[in-house]
Amino acid sequence: MMRRWRKRKSMCLLAFATFCCGAGAVKPERPVGHEQLPGWATNAFLSLEYGLLVEVEGYFSKIGGESRSDILLATVAFDAETRVNEWLLGHVGLLWEQDSREADNLDEAYLAFGSTPDVPFYFVAGRFYQPVGNFETVFISDPPTLEMIEMNKVSAMAGFANGWIDLAAGAFRGDVSEGTGPGEGGDRTVSDFYASATCTPWAWLKFGAYWLSDLMEAYNYEEVGQEFALQPGYTRNGAAGAFANLHLGVFTFNAEYVSGLEAYEIDAGRYIPTALNVEGSVEFGGRYVAGLRYAASDDLYANYHSVLGAGEKFPRHSYGAVLSRTLGENALVAVEYLHGEGLDGGVGGDLATLKLALEF
Repeated sequence: MMRRWRKRKSMCLLAFATFCCGAGAVKPERPVGHEQLPGWATNAFLSLEYGLLVEVEGYFSKIGGESRSDILLATVAFDAETRVNEWLLGHVGLLWEQDSREADNLDEAYLAFGSTPDVPFYFVAGRFYQPVGNFETVFISDPPTLEMIEMNKVSAMAGFANGWIDLAAGAFRGDVSEGTGPGEGGDRTVSDFYASATCTPWAWLKFGAYWLSDLMEAYNYEEVGQEFALQPGYTRNGAAGAFANLHLGVFTFNAEYVSGLEAYEIDAGRYIPTALNVEGSVEFGGRYVAGLRYAASDDLYANYHSVLGAGEKFPRHSYGAVLSRTLGENALVAVEYLHGEGLDGGVGGDLATLKLALEF
């Protein structure tokens, strides 16, 4: 299945007829059967799986009296994965996004060891999306929880997984160092950590929690995190979150909350970033999915300009609806409306988006 990118539209969405986000730790899936082909190279070739995703979006927004519209080649992504034997898997993902990922196109590249029918332990090393967040959604727009804490670092992670529980913990060398400016060196040690626990007691229920040692290492703060670290009074703070996904027949309910664990007391202000996303959806007619969302955030700012926003602040409150339809086996069309309140200057805004997606 496809990777977990910042504009997180997973390949498995088309099969589910929604814009759904993957969840849980990155780990090798258990193979079907125990047969071993002669030679690693032969195994790798015969088990090779790949996919291509293309997404085009058009939007119209009116925020604080200012109207904007555009047509974007939102996503071009390619993934390849192969299993050289029962316990070793390799994965590479490439990503291009207009206006955001036009230069750095290597999205994932990792090796995953273990997680066999007899050995439930696994180890992952390379560049991958850390399991800090669930982010499952039926909407075109990313939930504020993803905007706040999604991570994609070169890391090492160990875990344990069986049919109902997945425990993972990992470490990486971060980019943010207190009191050190760009080009001044800083901490060159592996000193950032994360952990997650996911439980799936039944096929229709999944829930979990996660922790990150330094929120400024999340993707959203990639360029401004170091600037924060240079401010008087800055101290390194972590974040934690929890989620639940409930699937009952044609009905789906998703809820997730993430928050900084302590306040950032900088620039004569006190900030505790938080984000909440709650969604309900229903599948009907065999090809349609309709969903409703309520989302909220506090002290959540971005290092890039978001469409439903003014300046760099995410809405304090937002709500909206989405309708999607699959077109055959590999294509999907979706339309979404969102209303946001509590943007920069206290203004509100509206956003309408149309998406076309093709996966093969």
